[in-house]
Amino acid sequence: MALPEKIQQQRNELVQQVIKDIQSGKPFFWDSGYISKRPRNLLKSLQGKDQYYNGINNIRLILAAKHFGFEDSRWTTFKQAQELVAKIQKGAKGIHIEYWQYAKPIMEINPNTKKKEQVYVIDEETGKKVPAYVELDYPIVKNYVVFNASQVEGIKKEIPLKIHHEDTIKSMEDMIQHSEAKIYYDQDSKNYYSPSNDEIHVVSKERFKTLNNFYATVAHEIAHSTGAKNRLNRKTLIENDGFGNTIYAKEELRAELTSMFLAQKYNINFDKNHYENHVAYLQSWIKALQDDPNELFRAASEAEKAM
Repeated sequence: MALPEKIQQQRNELVQQVIKDIQSGKPFFWDSGYISKRPRNLLKSLQGKDQYYNGINNIRLILAAKHFGFEDSRWTTFKQAQELVAKIQKGAKGIHIEYWQYAKPIMEINPNTKKKEQVYVIDEETGKKVPAYVELDYPIVKNYVVFNASQVEGIKKEIPLKIHHEDTIKSMEDMIQHSEAKIYYDQDSKNYYSPSNDEIHVVSKERFKTLNNFYATVAHEIAHSTGAKNRLNRKTLIENDGFGNTIYAKEELRAELTSMFLAQKYNINFDKNHYENHVAYLQSWIKALQDDPNELFRAASEAEKAM
């Protein structure tokens, strides 16, 4: 499906920024100053809820926060700011995000009011009335502009999100324990997932310089295992063409994005060693993105599923 010209242009600009960062030695994947601050919706957070931006919108807002020095993880549309009786700062620059609509509400004319109204149905599982929707033949792609909470006047400052180290360890150990692909700690210097045997082979935990690096590495390999035929059946894993080739680079990009999303969720900070261990992949990522800028968006979507 061809994208609207404006949205495709915005995608191309984002990919060029990612490529520029990689070429300058500052790929955003390992920027520990921002990695743990997962972008979320301002209005929902003030209502005591958390609604996070996913996939490519996550990446867009990470890069924007890094570029403009925003320390607040919350974002809002102009309309949402109005609902909060707050004011966007004069001259503030917004960030474009995408919204994909796959279904539309079913509307019918109410014989009493003569107006179109939302149709409701009974949810079989909950027994409650819920809005009725019909799937669209083709999704509608919409473009929204959001502003960082630090650009909004009249709201309380963000209370930093706190994730205790022991909670991070428990979450990561649970992930490892429930890996469907069996994990072997039998390697001297390399870590890999074997699709033919559905096995993960890594260096033992004690040999990693930090616990975070160990978790990031194992998460990366488990991310590969999610692409197996009996799981997500991910084309970039199934049709892997070997190190240095295009499909291999695309699969590595998906695994590393998955690792990054997990790092955000569970407050894992990557260090320079993690970056250096992945330098060999960077040039192949650049080529894959230059050949098709939309590859980053597909990779982000599949990484969300893997996570």
